[in-house]
Amino acid sequence: MRLLTELLDYLKIKDLYPPQKEAISIVETGESVLMSVPTAAGKTLVAYAALMKAVREKKKGIYLVPLRALAWEKVTELRDICKNILNGAKIGVSVGDYDKAKGLSKYDIIVSTSERADSLIRHNPSWLSEVGCLVSDEIHLINDSGRGPTLEVTLSKFREINPSIQIIGLSATVSNSTDIANWLDAKLVESDFRPVPLKRGIAIDRRIEWEEDDVHNLSMDGVEGISVDNLPEQCLVFVGTRRSAEAQARKLSSVISKKLSPDEKEGLNEFAEKIKKGADEVTSVDANISKLIANGVAYHHAGLTNRHRQIIETAFKEKKLKALCATPTLAAGVNLPAKRVIIRDLSRWDSAFQANQPLPVLEVQQMLGRAGRPGFDVDGEGVLVAKNREQIDFFIENYFEGETEPVLSRLGSEPALRTHLLSLITSGTISTRENLHSFLEKTLFGAQGELWRTQHRLNKVLDFLDNENLIEIEGKNDGDFVSANETLDEKLKPTAFGRKVSQLYIDPLSGVIIKNALESDIEANPLGLLHTIARTPDIYSLYVRKNEMETYLTHLMQMESDLMLPPPVEHMELEFYLWDLKTALLLMDWIEETPEEHLLKRYSTTPGDIRAKVETAEWILYAMSELSELIAPKHTKMITELQIRVNNGVRKELLPLLELDAVGRVRARSLFNAGFTSQGSIRDAKPAELSKIPGIGTTLAEKLTGKKGPEQMRFELG
Repeated sequence: MRLLTELLDYLKIKDLYPPQKEAISIVETGESVLMSVPTAAGKTLVAYAALMKAVREKKKGIYLVPLRALAWEKVTELRDICKNILNGAKIGVSVGDYDKAKGLSKYDIIVSTSERADSLIRHNPSWLSEVGCLVSDEIHLINDSGRGPTLEVTLSKFREINPSIQIIGLSATVSNSTDIANWLDAKLVESDFRPVPLKRGIAIDRRIEWEEDDVHNLSMDGVEGISVDNLPEQCLVFVGTRRSAEAQARKLSSVISKKLSPDEKEGLNEFAEKIKKGADEVTSVDANISKLIANGVAYHHAGLTNRHRQIIETAFKEKKLKALCATPTLAAGVNLPAKRVIIRDLSRWDSAFQANQPLPVLEVQQMLGRAGRPGFDVDGEGVLVAKNREQIDFFIENYFEGETEPVLSRLGSEPALRTHLLSLITSGTISTRENLHSFLEKTLFGAQGELWRTQHRLNKVLDFLDNENLIEIEGKNDGDFVSANETLDEKLKPTAFGRKVSQLYIDPLSGVIIKNALESDIEANPLGLLHTIARTPDIYSLYVRKNEMETYLTHLMQMESDLMLPPPVEHMELEFYLWDLKTALLLMDWIEETPEEHLLKRYSTTPGDIRAKVETAEWILYAMSELSELIAPKHTKMITELQIRVNNGVRKELLPLLELDAVGRVRARSLFNAGFTSQGSIRDAKPAELSKIPGIGTTLAEKLTGKKGPEQMRFELG
């Protein structure tokens, strides 16, 4: 209790919210707890209290977050707290380099994404058994088909490693929270408590109809009217697509800019300038965002770079921006509350139905949960936008009065099983089908009774791993029908190839695709290697539009001799092959130093998507270089060079200059174009010569040459 008092004193918290009191009393007993409560109800405090308790008891703590940006937010907060009340306990962060596990043993608390934690387990460092407390933030994301299986398996593995581990699950309110708590052997703390009450309404025409039968008239239609009505307070506007976010921001900027005071405009101009000044190359995207910010508005989606997002988030947190138009991913990510939340689009395209489908209740509640800032607002306001009276009835019944969807395991999908079965076999967690069933029964997948339904899929995945030489099945019966008893004698063992693929943290199918390319008769070449990584399921390829199809078929005919994986015959597969070719050509242009503005137009893409492709490509090229050591060592040098080129976006001629400290893509090109083409020529130069080159300056020139300039010499002698 003394530790809790210190924590509350340090955070200047006088009273705990009811759900916090209930959860912390469970934490004190050492039992696991699942908090299923709305956004901003103080879940993080409970997590911090549990982690502090573990450290005081000489155990380690791990805090799992869904996004890298959130990891850094938590690290900053925890370092600050521990510096003051835990004698400087060491806080580490682990969000990248999926095949690295060294150096983390010295930390008391590690903040990590679930993917990184899963990767750590695959390397089986000895300190994992010292983890006494595991916090899982946004645990309801187990329901997400992309990252859900990894979170589920990570939690299951930690419970296997240390059966007495204390798990703190932090969740939005979900309808089957009891099932999740039972699976985790955790006590459930469930509440609809919100520190800032939420006032909900539906906008139609020029009015907001609030739940309490209070009708409020607006000066203009739509989102513009709802936003202007909220001034001088801030609002978050959620729309369905990136394009909609940008279009809505433009519409809002024209009306909000007219309402800004000279002081407000001055504050906004500082952030508008930051967008343009910090860019290596100023693109049309920078110019457009800068203009919007100057008008008090911005948009936020995955097409922006991290630099863009950080500037926009800071401007919003500092209350300079009046409106932020975002896609729903923001609701589950960064902590950006606002007085009013407007949800314009309540349906999205679903390819399975080939039609728009209503948004899930949980997703809408997450967005509404951003309304109201604790300590600033008396209440938060959530407004849904309706097109007609029929929609109003549906919105009230579904989103205001309806239950959230249950959290369901997504571990049964083939890609998830493929990845996690290989991991379980290579880490030694399972070595027989009996072990496999025993482990899966302890997952949510098993707890929800899915195991028996997917037996055929499990067998199919094991056969794939076996046939592709990722595992060996000793004592395998190859008959058409295999009884359960006959499979009991089988032993599942990883091959050297399978073990490497698992430790590199790539999809086993990616490993097989890379292996096939490296064993191809086509000589390794940059385009062939980039096309290979674009063929893997670990990278999302660029879509080829119908009007581009002929262009890329022509490219294929011209470049086929360089492609290390042959084109498929089947029409649909050929389309995907062309998507991958388009992605490879984008990466080729990137390493040929094509200006970013050209890339945006040529490939109809965004700065954020280019960075995401580059980051993923660099990671898969690293994995490819490691696999080539096993399969085709003669290709390793070329792949490693290509990895550095992709990481920096440079031609091969700049590689020697990139080895110099503080020299990146832009400075390396400036030096090369000025005639300094090697490290030797730079060392032999005079500082004054280098300092005149754009982007170098006096200090860096002296550092690169290892010499002092005449001015500096005179200053020191004087």
